[in-house]
Amino acid sequence: MILYHGTNHDFGEIDLTKSKPNKDFGQGFYLSREYAQAMDMAKTKVEQLENGVPTVLTYEADETAMASLRILRFDSYSEEWAKFILLNRNNPQPSACP
Repeated sequence: MILYHGTNHDFGEIDLTKSKPNKDFGQGFYLSREYAQAMDMAKTKVEQLENGVPTVLTYEADETAMASLRILRFDSYSEEWAKFILLNRNNPQPSACP
């Protein structure tokens, strides 16, 4: 599976310590299946930080390996989804993942 990350500059290694806490789905490295969504995020990041250029990094995920991960999945917007986001945004800890 091909996934994309939108940023304001290219980099080699993912460093989770540079991730901000209290994001919608907790502190982490966010990826999208949609190139356009990643590019929109890259443009937003350049605007917010006022430096860099919109950059989309491409990653290939091993779907077999991903099948063994413990994943909380939301297939659509729901009350549970909204509560999870609010918990992460208001959580003093880096992540609200169960």
